[in-house]
Amino acid sequence: MHAVSISLDRAESDEQMVFKPPVECPICRDVLELDRTLEDHLVETHTHIEVARYVASRSDQAEVQPVSD
Repeated sequence: MHAVSISLDRAESDEQMVFKPPVECPICRDVLELDRTLEDHLVETHTHIEVARYVASRSDQAEVQPVSD
């Protein structure tokens, strides 16, 4: 999941509203508090081997391509 920022311009003022959807950890699927970053969560919550296995599995999935007849 990628973080997304959306800016909504208000015609009556120069203020901007920014919407950032909650970030979900791709390993444990926990939704992070708004003041936490994914990097902090990964370092504090998951072991190096958990993160490495996740990255390796994503890399393996990206390399597999279906063969069409």
